[in-house]
Amino acid sequence: SNQMRRGGPNDMNGGMDQTLNSGSVLEETSPTKDVSTHELKTANHVYLLDPVDSWIPCQVVERKSSTEVVVSIPQYRNQQAIKCDGGRSALRKKNKTIDLTKYSNQALPLQNVDEDGRLKQVEDMVDLPYLHEAAILYNLKERHIKSLPYTRTGDIVLACNPYQWFHNLYSWKQHLEYANVLVWNDASLGSSDVAVDPRTLLKPHVYEASCLAYKGLLRNGEDQSILVSGESGAGKTETVKILLGDLASVQRGPNAKSEANNNGIVQRVLDSNPLLEAFGNAQTLRNDNSSRFGKFLQLQFDHQPGKCVLAGSKCEVYLLEKSRVTLHHPEERTYHVFYQLLAAPEDVKREIWEDFQDTDAESFDYVGWSETDTIEGKTDAERFQMTVDALKLVGIESETLLTLWRAICTVLQLGNLEFEPTSDDECRVSSIDELDDLSSLMGVPASDLSRAFTIRNVKAKSENFQVFMTAEKAQESADAFAKEIYAKTFLWLVRSINDATCAEKNYKHNKGGDFGIIGLLDIFGFESFEVNRFEQLCINYANEKLQQKFTQDIFSSVQEEYEAEGIELEEITYDDNTDVLDLVEGKMGLLAFLNEECMRPKGSDKAFVFKAQASNMSNPCFFRDKHAPDCEFGIRHYAGAVVYDATNFVVKNSDTLPSDLLQCAAMSTNHIIANELNNDSMTSTRSRPEPKKQRRKQRTSLLSSKQMTRKNSNIAAETVWTKFRSQLGRLMDSLSSTQTRYIRCIKPNTKKSSFIMEHEATVNQLRYAGVVAAVTISRSAFPNRLEHLVVLEKFKSLFPKGNHIKVLNDQHLDPEERIFSAVEILLTIALKKMEMERDNTVFRAFVMGKSRAYFRAGALEFLEGERLRYLGDFAIVLQTKARSFIVRSKYLKFKQATVSLQSNYRRRMDQKEYHTARNCLIKIQCWYRILCASRTIVHLRRKKSATIIQSNWRSYRDNRRFGTIKRCAVVIQTMMRGAIQRPKYRESLLNKREEAKLENQLVALQRKLEEAEAKRMEAEKRAEAKVSAAVEQYKEEQENQAPLSSAVVAEGSNPEKPTEQSGVHGATEAIAGSGSIDEESVEQQKLMDESGRMLEYLRKEVFKLRSQNQQLRTDFDLLKDNNQRLMDANASAGASFAALNQHAKQLSKENAQLVSEVSSTKAQMQKIHVLQTELKEELRMKQLSYVSEVQSRFQYQKALQKVADLIEASCRDYRLVQQVLEITDEVEMEHMTAGGNNTSHENGNEPGPGEPRSSIFSYLNPFSS
Repeated sequence: SNQMRRGGPNDMNGGMDQTLNSGSVLEETSPTKDVSTHELKTANHVYLLDPVDSWIPCQVVERKSSTEVVVSIPQYRNQQAIKCDGGRSALRKKNKTIDLTKYSNQALPLQNVDEDGRLKQVEDMVDLPYLHEAAILYNLKERHIKSLPYTRTGDIVLACNPYQWFHNLYSWKQHLEYANVLVWNDASLGSSDVAVDPRTLLKPHVYEASCLAYKGLLRNGEDQSILVSGESGAGKTETVKILLGDLASVQRGPNAKSEANNNGIVQRVLDSNPLLEAFGNAQTLRNDNSSRFGKFLQLQFDHQPGKCVLAGSKCEVYLLEKSRVTLHHPEERTYHVFYQLLAAPEDVKREIWEDFQDTDAESFDYVGWSETDTIEGKTDAERFQMTVDALKLVGIESETLLTLWRAICTVLQLGNLEFEPTSDDECRVSSIDELDDLSSLMGVPASDLSRAFTIRNVKAKSENFQVFMTAEKAQESADAFAKEIYAKTFLWLVRSINDATCAEKNYKHNKGGDFGIIGLLDIFGFESFEVNRFEQLCINYANEKLQQKFTQDIFSSVQEEYEAEGIELEEITYDDNTDVLDLVEGKMGLLAFLNEECMRPKGSDKAFVFKAQASNMSNPCFFRDKHAPDCEFGIRHYAGAVVYDATNFVVKNSDTLPSDLLQCAAMSTNHIIANELNNDSMTSTRSRPEPKKQRRKQRTSLLSSKQMTRKNSNIAAETVWTKFRSQLGRLMDSLSSTQTRYIRCIKPNTKKSSFIMEHEATVNQLRYAGVVAAVTISRSAFPNRLEHLVVLEKFKSLFPKGNHIKVLNDQHLDPEERIFSAVEILLTIALKKMEMERDNTVFRAFVMGKSRAYFRAGALEFLEGERLRYLGDFAIVLQTKARSFIVRSKYLKFKQATVSLQSNYRRRMDQKEYHTARNCLIKIQCWYRILCASRTIVHLRRKKSATIIQSNWRSYRDNRRFGTIKRCAVVIQTMMRGAIQRPKYRESLLNKREEAKLENQLVALQRKLEEAEAKRMEAEKRAEAKVSAAVEQYKEEQENQAPLSSAVVAEGSNPEKPTEQSGVHGATEAIAGSGSIDEESVEQQKLMDESGRMLEYLRKEVFKLRSQNQQLRTDFDLLKDNNQRLMDANASAGASFAALNQHAKQLSKENAQLVSEVSSTKAQMQKIHVLQTELKEELRMKQLSYVSEVQSRFQYQKALQKVADLIEASCRDYRLVQQVLEITDEVEMEHMTAGGNNTSHENGNEPGPGEPRSSIFSYLNPFSS
C-alpha cells in the first residue's frame, strides 16, 4: 500500500498510472509516418503519458505484441487545443510504438468517448465507465472551457476557478432551486419505490454541499462540516463566502420571498468576514488576495420547528504566516491592513499618531514600495473605509479603534529601528529618532526599550545574568517583537469578532441552550515549492491529517455503494498515510526531535536533521540525498515527495519572546500590547458543554503543556509545532464528531485567465487534493463499472450465437431480469479465461450489481481487446471488398482516361490547325485596323490641337472680359458705396454741427437771460425811483397851484353878472393875466418836458422789455399811446388850466395803471424764470443721457473687442477668425456712422426700415450654431 509514496512501481488499477516522474514513456521505436484512413478504422481511443502535457489522447492503430502497440498521436497547435475528438482538430498525426510494460496491467487508460470518438462529458465523474487520472483531467478541462466550474466525484465537489463571476450561478433563483430540491421538497421527487438521489436533478454546485449540510443538521440533528481545500489562488476564500451566503439564505426557510436579509446577527456574521481578509490576507505571486492562515468558521444554528435559524458564529484560526510581517518577496505585498492604513485620509492618520501623517509605504521598511494599490477592483483607501465599517459592526470604534491602529503602527515602527555594533558582542540603537517615535507610540520610555532590545536578562536557578546582544540578534529581537504583536493583535481581533457574532452573547431566543454547528474549514492546500521551509512542513502535516480523515470517509462511501448494489464487500486495499504521520508526530518523529533541539541550549538545525536521519533510516517515508546540504531532508507525502530546507527550523519553532520585551510590552499604554501578548485563546466565551472524555483530554494536554513551561524563564516555552499540533488535534476531534463534506478547489492555470487549463499543474492539484486517492479507493476492488445496457450494446456482438440472445428474446421474463440474466451469461462466456481459483473457490472477473456490472482489474481491458480483435476480423472482410472496389475503380478510371486521351489528342490537332488559320486572319485584321486607326489618330490629334487652341483663346478672351467687368464692378461698387455713405456722413456731420450750434446757442441764451434779468432788476429799481420822484414833484406843483385855482373858481361862481360882462371880464382878466400865465406855462412846459423825457425813457425801457415778450410789447404800445395823449393834453394845458388839471388827474390814473402793469410784468418775468429753470433741467438731462450713451457705446466696443480676442485666441480656423475681425470692423464703422441717428432715436424716433440697428447680437447670429 505504500508503493506510490516510496517511489516504486505504481499499481493504479484500471489505468490509474502515476509514473509521471519515472521519465518519458514515449519511446519511439518506429519511424514517424502519416496514418492512413484504413488504419484509423481499427483504432481504439486511449490516453498516453507525456512529460510535458501529462496525458494526451491517442488512438491504437496496431498491436505488435502483448507488450507493444502502435498508436496514432494527434499533433495540436498548443496544449489548450488538445481535446478528445478523435484527432479531428489536430494539425497532423504521427505513429509511435509504446512499451506497455511501463503501464499498470500492461494497458493504456481508455478514453470515455462516443461512437464518433468525441469525449462524453459527465457532471458526476463516478458515472465515467473508465475513471482514472486522465479521464478526470479531460472531463474537467471540457467543463472548464464550457464555463462549468463545478463537477462531482461522488460526494466530492470539484470547483475549478473560472477567473470570472457568473451571475446566473449565484442568483436568488439558484438559491431557491437548490434549497427547494435538496432541503424542503426532497420527499416529493418521485412516486416510484426506487430512491432517487436529489442531486441528479441538479447541476453540480457548491450549493449542494451547503444545502445537504443544512438538511443533515435539520433532519438528523447531527453537526456538519464542509472542508474547502486547494492551493493559493484556487478560490477557497471565495468558495467559503458563497457557502456562507447560501447557508444564510437557506436558514430563512422555504417561504423567503426576497434576497434581502433583515436579520442583524446574520448580517453581522456575513459582514465580519472582510475583517479577517484585511488582517490575514496578502498579495502573493499566485494570488492577489491569498489567505495566509487557516480558518474554521463554526456557524451556530438554533433548532426551531421546521427549520434551523442562524444564531451566530465562532471562528478559529490556524498558523498565521507571521514571517510575512517582517519579510516578503519583492513582487509580493505584506498584509492588506498595512497598505489600507497608509492609504487612510491624512486627518485620520493624524488622529491615530501625529508622526503618522504624510507617510507612505516607503516610509516603513516592513512594507516597502508596491506596484499596485488596487486589489480585486478596489483601492486600498476604499478598502480602509470598508474595514473601518466592518470594525464598527463588531463593536470596535472610537478609542478601541484608535488603540488597534496604534498597535499596527507599532509593528510598522519596529521595522524602522536600526542597530549598530559598539564592540564585538555589544550594540546600540542607531536610529534615535525612530526609537523616540516608538517610545511615544507605545508609551514606554526610550531607555527601557533600548535596554530590552540590546541586553538580555537570563535567569538560571537563583542567579540573574545580563547578556549583551549583537546587532544581528537585536534586529532579530525587534522583528520577533513585531511579529508577536501582530499575531496577538490578530487573535485579539478574532476574539472581538467572536464576541460580536457568537450565539451565547448575541442570540436572545435561546440563551444557554444547545446550538447545532455547521463548520466551514478554509484550510491551506498541500504545498511543494523549490525551497520548502518550516511553514510548508506544518501545512503539509495538517494536510496529512486531513487526508487521513478524507481516506476514511471515502472508504465508508465505497462500502455504502457496494452494499447498495448488493455486492459482498471483500478486502479493499488502499494507500494509508499512517506511516507518514508516525514519521512526523511519533515518539521518534520529527516533532519530538525538533522540540528537543529547541529545549537544548545550543540546539541547531543540523543536529535536528542528523537525529531525524539516524532514527528514520529504515522508514521509507523519509529520504535524504547523500550529497544534499546539511539542513536538507525529504518526506514522501501522500501527494508526492517534498524536500525541506531545515534552516531556521529551531528558531521558528521556538518563537519565544524574551521576558525583557514582555515586560516592556506590559508597561505600554496600549492595552492590546500590554494585555494580549500572553493570550492565545480565540474565544472569551465557552461554547456548549463538552463531553467528559474530551474535557479530560484537554486537561491532560494543559497539564503536559504546563510541565513543559518553566516559570519566569525565557529559555524554554511551548513550541509553535506543539501549539499547532494541539490546535490540529482539537480540529480533528471537532471534524470527527461531524458529518464531513468535501470541496476541492482547483487552480486551472497560473496566468489567471479564463478558459485555459494547464495539464501538469491541474494533475498535481488533483493528487494534492486527494481526488486521485479517492478514485483509487473507490476502484480498488472493482476499478471499472458499466451499466447493464451499455455492456450489451458494446459486447453482445462478440458472441452472436450465445445463450444471452435467447434470454433477450424471451418475452416471459421481466425486462430488468432479462437484461440482468443476459449480461451475466454474456460476461461469463467472455471472461471465462480470466477466472481464477483460490482455496478451491472460483473467482470470476466481474460481479453483477443491481444496476451495474463491476469488473476486476484488467477485465474491461481484456473485453476491449477482444472487441478490438473481433472488429478487426470484420475489418479484414471490409478491407477485401474495399480493395476490390478500389482496383476496379482504378481500371475503369484508366480505361476512361485512355479514351479521353485519344479524344483530346484529335481535338488538339484540329485546334492547332484552326488556331494557325485564325492567327493569320487576326494579323491581317490587325494591320488593317492599324491603318484605319492611324488615320483616325491623325484626325483626332488635329482636332485635339484645334480644340486646345480654341479653348485657350476663349479662356484668354473670357479672362480679359472678366477682368474688365470686374474692374468696372469694383468702380461701380466703390461709387455706389460712396453715394450711399456720403449722405449718411453729411447727415452725421450736420447733426454734429447742429448739436454744437445748439449747445453754443444754449450757452448764449443762458448768458443773455442772466444779463436781461440783471438789467430788468436794475430798470425796475430806476423806474420805481423816478416814478416816486415824479409823483412827489407833481404833488408839490399841485399844492403850489391850489390858491390860483381857488380864485378862478370864486370869480366864476358870481351868478348876478351878465354873461357878456363875465365873458369880457374873463377875457380882460385873461388878457391882463396873460403875462403871468405865460410864465406859469413855461414852467409847466419845462415840467412837462422833463416828464416827457422821463416817460420817453420809461417808454424805451418798457419797449426793450416788450421786445423779449409779446405780451409786454402790447402793454408797452398802450403805454406809449397814453403817454402821447398825455403830451397832447399838456400841450393844450396852456389854453385851459382846468383841462390841465383834468389831464393831471388822468395822468395819475395812468400812473396807477402803469404800476399795475409793472407788477404784472414782474409776474411774467417770474414765469420766464421758472421756464428758464425747467430749460436748464432739461438741458442737464440731455447732457446726462448723452454721457450715458457715450459710455454704453464705449462698453459695447470693449465687449466686442473681448469677443474678437477670445475667438482669435481659442478658434483654430483662421478664416473664421478673419471673418469675425472683419465683422467687428464693420460694426465699429456702423456705430461711427450711426452716431448722428442715435440722437433722433433718443428723441423718440425709431430707425427706419433701411437703417441698421447697432447690435452685436445681429452680427454674432451667424456663428451661434
